[in-house]
Amino acid sequence: MALAEPGTEAEVTIDGRTVRYPATRGEASGPGHWQLALELALITGAREDLAPVVLAGPTHSAADRSGYASYRVALHDYFRGVDPLPATERALRDAAKAEDGGFLVPPVVLFSQLVEGDETSFNLALLDALEAHRDHHSVADRATDTGAPLSLDVLALACHARRSRGWAVHVESPYLPARLLA
Repeated sequence: MALAEPGTEAEVTIDGRTVRYPATRGEASGPGHWQLALELALITGAREDLAPVVLAGPTHSAADRSGYASYRVALHDYFRGVDPLPATERALRDAAKAEDGGFLVPPVVLFSQLVEGDETSFNLALLDALEAHRDHHSVADRATDTGAPLSLDVLALACHARRSRGWAVHVESPYLPARLLA
């Protein structure tokens, strides 16, 4: 939808059924939705779903002024084959500054271990990321948030590490459904 010309319609196939959506530039195809699309493509492992997401990029439709902006740039660099280290280092600095900001910081440390190619540290960071997700959603009424039962960003990185690197995921958690990891 984000890549189609505004004012036209984009054909999308969902579960074998083709539907048409209006092409948009704005909040509906902005950075948060881009990240969600990337995560879902990584979880399913379908390259044909990942390619248009990477092509569009996180700021294709709207600027990203969120606490996730540098993380999304690092993800985009990694998946489009650009050296992700500078953007990942910036995202690590931004995450450290945002830790007490009241929102769940992105799993930048986990991503950095994927970038560095360190399977053992990836599994340790995976455990930390899942604990951070659990802890964040155990405060006040966050347990009822739609994102509480599953950490899509962490699950997406774990699925990608298994598929692209052949890494074993040694962490068992309800936040990492085994059938989705497989």
